[in-house]
Amino acid sequence: MQHEEQIALIRRALALIETGGSERGEPGVSPVTRYLDPERHEREVERIFRRYPLALCPSASLPNAGDSFAIDVAGMPLVFVRGQEGELNGFVNACRHRGARLKPPGASNQRALICPYHSWTYGLDGTLRGRPSAEDFPHAPASDCSLARVPVAEALGFVWAIPRVVANGESARIDIDNWLGRFGADLRSWGYDSWVPFHQRAFDNAANWKIPFEANLETYHFQYAHRNSIAALFYDNLLMADHDRQHQRLFLPKRSIEGLRGTPTQAWQVGPHSNIIYYFFPATFILHEGDHANAFTVLPESPGRSRLIASTLVPELPKTEKSVNYWRKNVESFWGALDEDFALGVSAQSTLASGAQASLYFGATEWCSAKFHADVEAALAK
Repeated sequence: MQHEEQIALIRRALALIETGGSERGEPGVSPVTRYLDPERHEREVERIFRRYPLALCPSASLPNAGDSFAIDVAGMPLVFVRGQEGELNGFVNACRHRGARLKPPGASNQRALICPYHSWTYGLDGTLRGRPSAEDFPHAPASDCSLARVPVAEALGFVWAIPRVVANGESARIDIDNWLGRFGADLRSWGYDSWVPFHQRAFDNAANWKIPFEANLETYHFQYAHRNSIAALFYDNLLMADHDRQHQRLFLPKRSIEGLRGTPTQAWQVGPHSNIIYYFFPATFILHEGDHANAFTVLPESPGRSRLIASTLVPELPKTEKSVNYWRKNVESFWGALDEDFALGVSAQSTLASGAQASLYFGATEWCSAKFHADVEAALAK
């Protein structure tokens, strides 16, 4: 983030603190059918999760040629592979012979991708290199049997992909800089492209995929849900928000920011005195915490279930026990608060089919959650 923008954000925060205010927007409602309807779930998968980029694993998980990472995303089995020249390739994790998966979930390394069913063998670039009794397949020439590609890119320390097959004549590279826009430029300026994972976590969540974003795009709940964890660090219900198309940036000033009053602005830095939430539509959340980041992507499994894949990124892996302990404490602090959010989200999901209410309500300081829903509705309508 440019220093001039850091100064502007700090000035906005100090002005709101002085008046005891917060930025407000349009309140909203969200019908409970959005969290329960199987047909709507299928539309969200097809019109949102098959059309927009998702951060799916750290780039540093595939540092060497032959490294691969397999993951299922909204019903689509994917495998990412590091090529011989360092390029990233993304494929549907399915043999072109009879459809068997080439790789089990997770990371591995190999010189070629070999199907465990009939030993069809693919290069790291996805081309079919060999198969037993090749003469028996005159109707399936090798040139027609390369692995199906999916659009991919690398940015901000992550592998991004759109879980769908690349169309004929379409580039397999996502224009990721254009998609991430000015908020991506913020994070890139802090060196995110070379950051590496210190901690990774994946877990199933008994709530609709939208519920975690509702919680993480407002601060109204901080003083109550997080009273025993992080609430004391922040001002009550103070939020500042900026938007770039469907993406959102939320600035959360810490109480320490008041110490900047009367000090030279050329020394002002947002890192020590705020958390900054970067939400990239539709389902990627990055919390910038100055010297590191905590990130997660939420994937839909069913109307009432989702799966989270999460990483803590740091500029370089720790080399001393002291630095290991420092990062470990940061991870524990983050997940201590986030687990409180997820537990409340599961609690909310469990009541939605009860008939107690037709809609959920978002107040004027929860306007970023309301905007999130408006953007989801707009994407469904396309």
